[in-house]
Amino acid sequence: MTSEQKISVVSFKLEEQTKRRFDAAMRAEGTTVSKTIREAVLRFLNEVDAGVEHPQFRLDLKDQASGNKGDQR
Repeated sequence: MTSEQKISVVSFKLEEQTKRRFDAAMRAEGTTVSKTIREAVLRFLNEVDAGVEHPQFRLDLKDQASGNKGDQR
């Protein structure tokens, strides 16, 4: 982002426990929820702009070697 770009807030609702878990997971990754979501949105839009047939919204986390830990609700 450049200083010339206007910034807008995007918000959505999550259950409190889910928000806390996501925040803790992002801190463990050394990042924040905001940065992670912002980067995922930008990757998705880049795929849309590139004409990718089925663009994906994904979180590219640095600790991918640990594998998918599954849904731990």
